[in-house]
Amino acid sequence: MSLERSTHSILVVDDAESNRYAVSRALRAAGYQTVEAAAGAQALELAEYVEAVVLDVHLPDLHGFEVCRLLRANPKTARVPVIHISAVYVTDEDRAAGERAGADAYMVSPVDTDELASTIDRLVQDRAGA
Repeated sequence: MSLERSTHSILVVDDAESNRYAVSRALRAAGYQTVEAAAGAQALELAEYVEAVVLDVHLPDLHGFEVCRLLRANPKTARVPVIHISAVYVTDEDRAAGERAGADAYMVSPVDTDELASTIDRLVQDRAGA
């Protein structure tokens, strides 16, 4: 079964406008709708309205790992797939910390946009079927 991407909104969270733009543009080109946030608090407000969250780890207000923990603790967002992206937190320890925080995937920036889209497809389908 293939995913009808145009019916799914993805929240892209990154404090760097150029990164947010690039990821959002790539996801729109892949067929998704996108919503953008520049900070963790804004992400927490918007996450219940999307099918997945692409979340930068380094944010100005809340650390991305904390945002992920808070999303998992909220019944409205507990099952929303979270994909961490980081250009700064790139070690195996960082990846493990992201997984402990509840992330479904962890990618090092710059990401391969085809890989990101296929990861979102898989996670959204897994959540829909669960």
